[in-house]
Amino acid sequence: MILKEVNIVSTSKNLKKIFSDRLLAIDNDKVNNQSAERTARHMRKRLWEEFDQIWVKYNNNQANYQQWDHALEKWLRSEEL
Repeated sequence: MILKEVNIVSTSKNLKKIFSDRLLAIDNDKVNNQSAERTARHMRKRLWEEFDQIWVKYNNNQANYQQWDHALEKWLRSEEL
């Protein structure tokens, strides 16, 4: 039980680092040349807002790391479209 608590604390402290590392890993050329179509723009905005909500829920212990990671992955992939 103590190991789980330590793991949760260390993961929550590293979320900013994980986020920034993953953000830096995306292809800048794809981001700079992303589609300007309305549907793509709205999808990126919706996924960004969804990720933001999951992060708040994670900080309030209402979501787990897998949900946070999945939302981050979906949002970053949409940024490369």
